[in-house]
Amino acid sequence: MIDAVRKITPLPLRQKIGPVISYILYLLRIYFGIGKPDVNILTITETLDRVYKNDLSVIRYGDGEVTLIEGNDLLFQKYSSTLAKRLADIFKSQHEKLLICATDIWGKLDDFEPYARSFNMHQAYRMGPIWHRLFTPGRTYGETNITRHYLAYKNKMHAGDIFKMILRLWEGKNVVLIEGEKSRLGVGNDLFQNTKTLERVLCPAENAFSSYDQILAAAKRLDKDKLILISLGPTAKILAYDLFILGYRVLDIGHIDMEYEMFLRKSPKQVSVPYKYFNEIHERSPEDCNDKDYLSQIISRIV
Repeated sequence: MIDAVRKITPLPLRQKIGPVISYILYLLRIYFGIGKPDVNILTITETLDRVYKNDLSVIRYGDGEVTLIEGNDLLFQKYSSTLAKRLADIFKSQHEKLLICATDIWGKLDDFEPYARSFNMHQAYRMGPIWHRLFTPGRTYGETNITRHYLAYKNKMHAGDIFKMILRLWEGKNVVLIEGEKSRLGVGNDLFQNTKTLERVLCPAENAFSSYDQILAAAKRLDKDKLILISLGPTAKILAYDLFILGYRVLDIGHIDMEYEMFLRKSPKQVSVPYKYFNEIHERSPEDCNDKDYLSQIISRIV
């Protein structure tokens, strides 16, 4: 009902009353359980521990995926009915070795920085009806913020320990990173220096789903004994699932590199980083990267 009322309310009025409604709904959730989904979302450390101990594949969902499922564009990915349907279907899929992750915005949000607390409160109000349709009652999900555990949280004391938990997922492994052509994960930092080998498949920085058939074809040529890491927006979810079904182990690592860069800088906010595309601060035209190690790792380009 709330979603229906929202759709017929003029935007200026929504902007004024939206924060009030989201706060009221927040209070109803945390004190009376009204609107709280019947699911269990693991903590960040519980999620990483489970993935490590059980060699799980991971697919992470956040506000971007839900926005597409709702029928709207993202700045870097246009809406596609095929993409939206596949995102919804994959979220509902259940496999023993695949952990689907969601954002835990349904309880108290006191651990978040003020801006993130407000954002999550609004997301629960704005996207709540869609999340409720996606969730399977009684199911356990991982925490999407395993790759975004630094900036948004007040307590940053354990961020380094969490990054250590993340890095051990690919320590000593032969890794293939499938990423946007301008993302350049790990360039200029030590994010992947503990891998045995690192190769890269470069894909379009924007609207990657339009090239999905070519991306999947390139990925299917990879050896199945390699760990596949994907950072490719919503397209990563589809690719990760299709590769998982084919027998690959896949980790959807999203914004891990930019979060790590902010951690290394001890930055309180998102800032641009040389050579790297970063949609959230509108850094879409980074300078070229001629790093020899990076260039030597590229084994395929779909651009």
